[in-house]
Amino acid sequence: MSLFVLTRSAYGPAWSPEANRRRLEVTRATTAPLMAAQTDRDWTWVVLLDVRDPLYAERAGVFAAAAPRTAILTWDPEARPHTGAPWARHAPGRLVCRIAASAYGAPWRDAMGFGEPLLQVRLDDDDGLAPDALERYRRAAAADTSRRVLMLPRGLRVWMGRYTEVRHERNAMHCLVTPADDRGTVYDYGHSSVATTNRVVMVDDRWGWLWVRHRDTISGWKTSAEPITPGVRAAFPADWAALEAAWRPGR
Repeated sequence: MSLFVLTRSAYGPAWSPEANRRRLEVTRATTAPLMAAQTDRDWTWVVLLDVRDPLYAERAGVFAAAAPRTAILTWDPEARPHTGAPWARHAPGRLVCRIAASAYGAPWRDAMGFGEPLLQVRLDDDDGLAPDALERYRRAAAADTSRRVLMLPRGLRVWMGRYTEVRHERNAMHCLVTPADDRGTVYDYGHSSVATTNRVVMVDDRWGWLWVRHRDTISGWKTSAEPITPGVRAAFPADWAALEAAWRPGR
């Protein structure tokens, strides 16, 4: 089965140059090194970029350097206006809704094709996966290619030098398995409603993901409890110095 990681990284004029740069630095510090560390090296990173992004080339280069293969999709609001997702909880004009719309309206299938079972992993560009996460997903999918969602329910939320263990059975960093005749994608539904549209299977109970909070996140949960330990850093080999710098006031 071919494995694809789908990431929305589409930032246009609605973001200030400073916020855009900060977001890219979080990608560079967290998402990219954790994907470069994946033990499974047979996958393609499908990345959605905004054609208006002043950091387009630099952002594309960060993803390309971390993945065995990349496929770049472009978001052009003139050709594909922001309409939002049917399940969106926010008013269509709000920034959070417009950003989400870019992902839910993107032609992800153009990069993946049809005719074989696929593994599709959703990953935001400010989060990360444990180095063996893709391997765990592939192993769990090997015996059954029917449509279902594979979920790593446990991970860590990090914010301002601290972390909290989280169990989230509807988290966004899951893997959709689609059989050869299934044209669906992992962005066809909101992750919070994943169980209403898919059969969900918990893969294991080990840490699977790093959920990074920072000043430019478009959702809340900017809180964590315990000081980040050497064990956390070893489990998730991000660029922790760069991430700590991104948390400093005034950046």
